[in-house]
Amino acid sequence: MPGTVRLNPTDEMLHAAADRLGSSRIVQVLWSFDRPVPRRTLEAEWHRLDQGRLSRRAAPSRIPGARRTWVRAHNTEELDTAARPVTVGTLMEWADREVRVPLPPGSNALWRLAAAPYGSGSVVSLTVPHFRCDGLGIFDAIASGGRPDRTVPEAAIASGGPPDRPVPDASSPLGDAVDVLRQAARAGVDTVRWLPRLLGSRAERDGLVAALRRPPAGPPVGGEPRFFTSLIVETDAIAWEEQARARGGTVNSLFIEFAANLVRAAVRTDSPTPIEVGLPMTLRESKDDGRANALVVLPLTIQGGPPRYAGLRRTRDATRELLSRTGERGGTLVPETLWHLLPAGRAHRLLRPGAQQTDVVASNFGRTPDAVARFTGRPADGVAVRTMNVPGVVADRARIRASLCLVRTGDRMAVTVTGMPDHFGDGSSLARLVDKELSAWGLRADRWWGAGPTPHAW
Repeated sequence: MPGTVRLNPTDEMLHAAADRLGSSRIVQVLWSFDRPVPRRTLEAEWHRLDQGRLSRRAAPSRIPGARRTWVRAHNTEELDTAARPVTVGTLMEWADREVRVPLPPGSNALWRLAAAPYGSGSVVSLTVPHFRCDGLGIFDAIASGGRPDRTVPEAAIASGGPPDRPVPDASSPLGDAVDVLRQAARAGVDTVRWLPRLLGSRAERDGLVAALRRPPAGPPVGGEPRFFTSLIVETDAIAWEEQARARGGTVNSLFIEFAANLVRAAVRTDSPTPIEVGLPMTLRESKDDGRANALVVLPLTIQGGPPRYAGLRRTRDATRELLSRTGERGGTLVPETLWHLLPAGRAHRLLRPGAQQTDVVASNFGRTPDAVARFTGRPADGVAVRTMNVPGVVADRARIRASLCLVRTGDRMAVTVTGMPDHFGDGSSLARLVDKELSAWGLRADRWWGAGPTPHAW
């Protein structure tokens, strides 16, 4: 049996935000089906997922300095199937209610699967706290549900370690001691390699000093959390590719400018100040990668001013350059191995700012894996993803004002847009802005999930 999966800095940061500050980031996958999905089918999917990597919790280490361990756990959040149909006007309200159902880090309410009648079929929601898994990890978990991974069985923690393998990799005192020693050895090597770069970069040194001087995180101040307004719209995937290619860009560069234009139009209102778009980059090595969060958010700085619809070549080139010089960049300001050995208060100051300190996040999930597109064993009529902050974002503590997700299923692109209501208004206002943005790129809203500004709502 392979070694234990231990928490990384991103996992710890997201846990801390949920545990100490009461602020969780929730990843939601939504499916629409043109025929009703029987409850027994959903129950089978629930049990299948409960055997996989989504059903695990963080177990504390037994020795200071050792990383916490992911252990298997049983999900106590039961399947919810509503009898009352969801309508065009209440679809996003239902999705928002699902996102708000508490899944706290200290409980065994690990994730939530729910469904409701919608039109002639069903709508299904899977919500997972980001501290438990990132979006692509959720896709992999759906595809591999029930397949064993490297997570330690929960019973092994109580007994001191799994009986079927040597102790050093187990979540036991000896296993934790070995982890501390390995971390210390690696930290020494990594720090020696890192110091010349730190000494040679004034910007990196200034960033490190500023982070260490930052006061410790406390309860949110500066106003009430703002829960973002959301919408989901589908458009033709081939048309998206053609419009991007005609402007010298790619699917992703058009998506980045699409996201930036929403900020230019509703937040910056033609200000020349540059815009930072957060680009999540996966660090997953394979579909069997057991890490909960294996990504880093890279800030791409692009031109401010009014919305732009001309060439995409500059954005494409800037994105490629950013990715090429990033490499295996972690989520910490010091070597990750050193970070794990620092006191908790100081360690959390040395996390990179991440998605919350960009203007907008643009998450491109690519093509929907077949196992996700055929969740419940039948092809979905539509698949969408969104990431929501619950209870919301405090404007004075975070820079982010919008977040977008893009996923392709078959010949359709599903675009999820969420935005701070102070800038984007309610669902109708946001839908009008998004519809205008699609039209400006020569695209059409084929259908809206719920109410929209055109007759295409379904």
